[in-house]
Amino acid sequence: MIIVEAFVQGAVLMWKRIVTAILMVFMLSSCTLKLGYNSLDFWIDYYLSDYLDLNSAQQSQLEQGLDSALAEHRKQILPQFHRLIFSLQNDLKQPLTAEQIAHYHDAFTKAGQASAVVFVAPITKVVKTMGPKQVSYSLQAIQEEISERKKERLSKTAKERLQDRYDELEDKATDWIGRLTQPQKQLIMQLAQLQLQQSTVFQNIAQNNVSQLTKALKQRSAPEFEQIITLQVKNIIGFESSIYQSQLDKYLAQRFEIMRQLNHSLSQQQLQHLQAELTELRKDIAELIQNR
Repeated sequence: MIIVEAFVQGAVLMWKRIVTAILMVFMLSSCTLKLGYNSLDFWIDYYLSDYLDLNSAQQSQLEQGLDSALAEHRKQILPQFHRLIFSLQNDLKQPLTAEQIAHYHDAFTKAGQASAVVFVAPITKVVKTMGPKQVSYSLQAIQEEISERKKERLSKTAKERLQDRYDELEDKATDWIGRLTQPQKQLIMQLAQLQLQQSTVFQNIAQNNVSQLTKALKQRSAPEFEQIITLQVKNIIGFESSIYQSQLDKYLAQRFEIMRQLNHSLSQQQLQHLQAELTELRKDIAELIQNR
């Protein structure tokens, strides 16, 4: 669903994996969604294992905290996604304006932020108990993965990176609206080009987030530690940066315009496909809210 895809590019990798685990289940369908959501606490723990070297007591605390967070998320946050999808379906009966797309971007982003905050809370409580060696392990793991991804990125030509990004976006669009026309593929290519043009900004934001995370972890005993981490995670999901906000705002405005053109290009068959996918997703979420 091109309109509701997760806006978490440029994230610090440890937190990005948490957010990915939370949001990826909403990109699945039917029983796969239910299975993914009901085991979400496991998947977050699984992703974190690459970055956190916990002892048995800390691991037990984390698992219990994530289990409680999942229950809270089911009760408090899932209904927000259900309402948003229902509202989106109603608005999709007419072509969307760029302002409406910006509205849903903001609304789904806020729901994503609320989701992350629920799960980040028990994680930060455990992180506060970590010793210096454990913190060093986490920071080294993060830096190693950043270096590995940078190496992988530099091993490809600009043309190859563009094709990779286009393929990812085309797959997402096809899943949600069905087979694309040639003009629609051209719009997807424009979006891929736009995102790659901003890659340096995204990378700089990521490095700044790593620096902020390093500083916060070294001050994890401070009373405001949890608030600092929560704010950072919100900034990551909200695609916000005090240093690069003007560039990000310009990028988003261009992105919304491309998405508006894509929405206006949808055939009746594609609209029906999208509505059917959204309806199925909304029904699955309704069942999850009922703990089924």
